[in-house]
Amino acid sequence: MDLLTVVFMYINLGLEHIITGYDHLLFLLGLIIIAERFKSILKIITAFTISHSLTLCLAVLNLVPVYPKWIEVGIALTICYIAVENLFVKTFKWRWALTFVFGLIHGLGFASGISEIGFQKSYLATSLISFNVGIELGQLGVVGILLPILIRFREKNSAYYTIFFRTVSVCIFLIGLYWVFIRLKGFL
Repeated sequence: MDLLTVVFMYINLGLEHIITGYDHLLFLLGLIIIAERFKSILKIITAFTISHSLTLCLAVLNLVPVYPKWIEVGIALTICYIAVENLFVKTFKWRWALTFVFGLIHGLGFASGISEIGFQKSYLATSLISFNVGIELGQLGVVGILLPILIRFREKNSAYYTIFFRTVSVCIFLIGLYWVFIRLKGFL
């Protein structure tokens, strides 16, 4: 395989992982639904990107162990926590720090997902970077589509947005909790 083929293949795999990774999409929705401004979400998404990139690299280089079943439960728990925080916390000043910590778990999830396919040994760095670029492009696409809609809805209909925000957060929690139980059931 040549370099360009590897780059496009792994960017596509990263995009596919985000687009079909409903748990990551739900987590992302839980993060951005609090948005009042693009700047505040940029800090949160940047923290998530740095942390999941870090653990993805460490896992691919076999410097951190990957336990897929536990990681999947951990990801579901992060979704539940974000939803609960959305409902009860008044300020999201430190959401970026929490997202950084949770991103470490999600990065291990990305590593678990790509482990089924593996990386091109002769292009390990290129494969890893390309996969991560695909993930980022997918996340930016989701944020780029949803964030303007959410911010505009909030500005135009603040009373309805509160109801919408709370309803969506409860739904995110219930789906996350369902995934916790389903994934824990896999241990039995």
